[in-house]
Amino acid sequence: MSVLRSLFTAGVLALGCLWILPVQAAPSSQADTDSQWTVTQQRNPDKACLDCHKPEKEGMHGKHAEAINPNNNLPVTCTNCHGNISPEHRNGVKDAMRFNDPMYTVEQQNSVCMACHLPEQLQKAFWPHNVHATKVACASCHNLHPKQDTMQTLNDKSRIKLCVDCHREQRDNPAFNPSSVHLGKDHP
Repeated sequence: MSVLRSLFTAGVLALGCLWILPVQAAPSSQADTDSQWTVTQQRNPDKACLDCHKPEKEGMHGKHAEAINPNNNLPVTCTNCHGNISPEHRNGVKDAMRFNDPMYTVEQQNSVCMACHLPEQLQKAFWPHNVHATKVACASCHNLHPKQDTMQTLNDKSRIKLCVDCHREQRDNPAFNPSSVHLGKDHP
């Protein structure tokens, strides 16, 4: 009887091994199959925003319109920068990040930009980024939605004038708020 029990046990173990081997091989073949698949968005993530904020006037143009979010390798959407809004947003609740709005601190505004733009890269691009990153909102100098960012069209003389004008305003205006500075229209 013990011989039969031993044979039976050996048979069960052998069948179990044969059953497990294909399962163990599956992950590597599954990984090969997964590399074929890519995830694409099924709907426009900005659709709810664009129902009210018309793209021709308030939509994103220029570099950000075609940018890829380095955190997920998908196109940049309204919610990447402005956050997820509540259903009460349509009733006037201010729950979307507004740039150049004193309701949001410089740190809050710039943290959105720094989610994609690394400080080291910004400093290499133009030295004032290093000095102003924690004191002035990025949107104070950069236009975020237009086809061409005004700051990128300025020559060196115009950039210096912008710096001088802003620092003069800071010195002369006791109510100066660096989180709500706007690039002046007199700067081309």
